[in-house]
Amino acid sequence: MSRIWPCQRVIMSRNAKCLSQLDSLEQKSGSQRISAYVRRGLMRYQEAADYLGIAKGTLANWVSQRIGPRSIKIGSMRLFRQEDLDVFIEEKLFETERFEKRRRRQRGRGALVLTCQHPDLFLFSVLVLALAVFIFTVP
Repeated sequence: MSRIWPCQRVIMSRNAKCLSQLDSLEQKSGSQRISAYVRRGLMRYQEAADYLGIAKGTLANWVSQRIGPRSIKIGSMRLFRQEDLDVFIEEKLFETERFEKRRRRQRGRGALVLTCQHPDLFLFSVLVLALAVFIFTVP
């Protein structure tokens, strides 16, 4: 008795005309099945990690913590669609932009720092300006 894979169940339940595809899937070896997933735009951990530019272990940690990209589990394999990886990248770019804007806003709330070639002259001019404001505003 041959094993029925989850992807075969989907093919059988959605379209009865695809029964010939089932025979061809059953005859394929494991590596050929994996390449069939790749042709459908599905990637395994290593390919998805390479696509994102991160280590395979990092991607596995993110998936286990549920902070990584969406994935599909078929049997014991976890697969990632390229569209889901692209959405994940876009979300991370948006989060980074928001974080940078927030950091710039917080950075702008600090003390005013001015640099001058002649700090003594600058300090003198500030004192003169403060004295002038004081003299002309006091009745």
